[in-house]
Amino acid sequence: MGNDLKMTMKLITLITVACASVGSLKANTLPSEKRKNGPLVQATLSPVQVSLQESSAVLYDNETSTPFIYGTVIREDGLILTKASEVDEVESFIIRVGAKKFRNPKILARNDHWDLMLIKIEAEGLLPVVIPEEKELAHGTWIVCNGGTERRFRRARAGVISANKRELPAETPTVLGVTLKGGEDEGKLIVGEVNEESGAGKAGMKSGDVILALGGSPLKDFDALVEVINDKSPGDFIELKVKRDDEELDLKVELIARHKIYGGTKSRNDQLSGGETQQSPRRSGFPKILQHETMMSRRTMGGPIFTLDGEFVGMNIAAVNRVEAFAIPAKEFGELVTKMSEGR
Repeated sequence: MGNDLKMTMKLITLITVACASVGSLKANTLPSEKRKNGPLVQATLSPVQVSLQESSAVLYDNETSTPFIYGTVIREDGLILTKASEVDEVESFIIRVGAKKFRNPKILARNDHWDLMLIKIEAEGLLPVVIPEEKELAHGTWIVCNGGTERRFRRARAGVISANKRELPAETPTVLGVTLKGGEDEGKLIVGEVNEESGAGKAGMKSGDVILALGGSPLKDFDALVEVINDKSPGDFIELKVKRDDEELDLKVELIARHKIYGGTKSRNDQLSGGETQQSPRRSGFPKILQHETMMSRRTMGGPIFTLDGEFVGMNIAAVNRVEAFAIPAKEFGELVTKMSEGR
């Protein structure tokens, strides 16, 4: 019997005992040692915890000293990949890998399509994840990832693969962040109001600008602009040429999810899932995801996922609700590592 199967059977036994114990308890809570994140389960996961300890980076808000996201170590000299949109929300941060703390991390690159950020710390001898050959993980396969951090100690949390790898379209449409005066006026696309928090506003677009071209090609009509925008994901950029008075300007505009600019009503499922405290703000629009059922939150994203045998299978990228999370699969993660770290 292999180590993976032995650990699986032990986990099933422990969780079965924990569930059976509920009926014999007068209180609604289990003794701490019998909980899924208690010492009995943690002891079973201890071989994998070593990998989490050394290959996970914990990012701390420099202002509050609280951990806000994880990262995955990809090179022994201090290259780390993490979730970009979460880092954008803090002014500055420090990083802990294993028991060591590293200050003044440098942001080297980002990939908004995957919501990834490449960070460098001054380190040597780190333990990067080993990216395996591609393989399919069957539904119900046990996996282990970061459940939380207690200063220098990473707590392991078990879960299971719950769906096949797949593309995940954006939940809400992307927007430019402007209105057009009457749509088309004499064949021209004239900008009306500009939302200053939108990609158009941040790129410097002004009311009265006339949109002439998209991606270097003349823009025929309003429908052509909408068609391109609808085919994009949040974080993608488009290049527009606009005319302002007698001057032509080239603008690179980021497209942003509609609900971030204009708000939106939260579904009952969102409310029951903890809302902003539990769910990742960016949790859709990924080229490929691996779905698993593990009790996590937005603060525990960004770290690696391992099998019970300690094999790396992906990086957590989005907390969907209290029990579902999405990850970048190992194959796609490896391709991104090669592309983003090339020459660095």
